[in-house]
Amino acid sequence: MPLESPRGYLCRVAHSHGYCGPGWLADLAGIPPGGLEREDRATPLAHVLRLEVSEWLRMCYRPVKGKERFERRSFLGVLIGAHQLNYRHPRICPCCLRDHSLWWAVWDLALVSACPIHRCLLVDLCPACGRKLTWHRQAVHECRCGADMRKAEPATADGNLVTISAAIYRTAGFYQEACEAELQRASFPLVLANLRLDAILRLVRFVGSIQEQGKLRRKQIRFAPTDLDTAIQVGTAAASILMDWPRSFREMLRRMVPGQIKSAADLNFYDVFGNFYRHLYAVLPRKEFGFLHDAFEEFVVQDWKGLVRGQHRFFPILTRRNSQWMPAQEAETDRKSTRLNS
Repeated sequence: MPLESPRGYLCRVAHSHGYCGPGWLADLAGIPPGGLEREDRATPLAHVLRLEVSEWLRMCYRPVKGKERFERRSFLGVLIGAHQLNYRHPRICPCCLRDHSLWWAVWDLALVSACPIHRCLLVDLCPACGRKLTWHRQAVHECRCGADMRKAEPATADGNLVTISAAIYRTAGFYQEACEAELQRASFPLVLANLRLDAILRLVRFVGSIQEQGKLRRKQIRFAPTDLDTAIQVGTAAASILMDWPRSFREMLRRMVPGQIKSAADLNFYDVFGNFYRHLYAVLPRKEFGFLHDAFEEFVVQDWKGLVRGQHRFFPILTRRNSQWMPAQEAETDRKSTRLNS
């Protein structure tokens, strides 16, 4: 089925033919049960599935060729970071399973923690046995213990989390019309509609990992797995910052600034924003995320009362002159003019 998870497809095929899970398909193909999506195991597995090798590979989250092959994966025909996929404990929406016993690929994204259609949290625990779900199970809608996951009652998701989930679903090609209606009720930056899937996932991961005093959950910036609870926290935090843009973003930046300061000399730009600022330019380049850079720089121009010491190579378009901020190009022109006049 279009937009179906490759792991869910294997689970569904095994169930349709009366096998006890995808591991049996691996036995038939004569390959180990782990790594069924690996390209070097595609030929025997595709033969068992009665698919062309190219058909099976198009479904898989396979590595890209080239120097980024360990960092990038193909997801429904688009490239995303390998760390954006959830390879550990799968998540499902019981309400979606009641409509169609299909495992949607979007549930395999590490930051997806809610269903914007049913406005509920995804589930990764079996309510009957209390164990984490695994993709090696007898049916998409069953736990290893045999419990029917369609009978599970998921918790209601926070409204902000539903909205950020709708942004990810829409970009990934799921329920686009319904998700668009959800997003129109929010006041997210308009440019989010033009971001690619990998870009919006990086944005949510970065913005949702910002904590007080500008600290970031370091493991969320790189390649550590994201469990469901962390995904809920990151998604909710990201939505609260992107909502009512850019007011909420600037309020977050203001909270980073220490409250009890006697003079501007006591405020050091690098001490306050160094970690945030370094990750911003490393993870979210201006070419794709200019709206975020602009909002940060406008905050510095209008709200920052402290000093900026030293050279800040990641902050190229602003420079300090006579306690006022101005565009670097204007400052350079002014400097040359002053030199000629002198």
